[in-house]
Amino acid sequence: MLYALRNKGLLGMKLLGGIRLDGYDTIPKPYDKYLHIGTNVMIKTGTILCGEGFHFTRTDGKLNFNTHNHGVDIQDDVWIGSNCTVDRGRFRDTVIGRGTKIDNGVHISHNCIIGNDCIVATGAILLGSCEIGDSSEIWSNAIIHQHIKIGKNCAVGANTYLRHDLADNMAAYMTPDGLVVKPISETKKYKGGVSKKCLNGKCSADTFW
Repeated sequence: MLYALRNKGLLGMKLLGGIRLDGYDTIPKPYDKYLHIGTNVMIKTGTILCGEGFHFTRTDGKLNFNTHNHGVDIQDDVWIGSNCTVDRGRFRDTVIGRGTKIDNGVHISHNCIIGNDCIVATGAILLGSCEIGDSSEIWSNAIIHQHIKIGKNCAVGANTYLRHDLADNMAAYMTPDGLVVKPISETKKYKGGVSKKCLNGKCSADTFW
């Protein structure tokens, strides 16, 4: 890939293909300028951080890549599972807030801001520049459209494609009849607020799987 980019003269644009930190004790150059990782952070194997996002403009029928000059800020107590991708920002840093937990196989696009103590479940896709408020939950295979803003204490159900902003304390999920948006306190799972149950639904320490 780098050979192809060099032939096209793109390396002068500070392109970073992204880095997998497996085996590194410190963030190597030049990623140390663009990637901040707080304390008590878990990043599991295969996850790629701080590569360019996917942003092209069409001029005279040709697609031209737009440079990314910002980084990725992973704050304290974050967990990121295996085989995730977290793109660096084009016009602002991509941010993963304190205490947020991200499952395996999640894609976080450039310029996204995820608040504190959020959950992002396996297969979720956060498209460019979306914002997730503190203590919100994005469940498996959900897609959050670019520039969408989700408030605090919200939940987006599995397999939901969300194209509308959510105010604080709201839930959005798909049914056979389409998208449902309602106060989170009116849903079965979250009656009384964001779920306090164990995330796998089995709270006993000695539960057998």
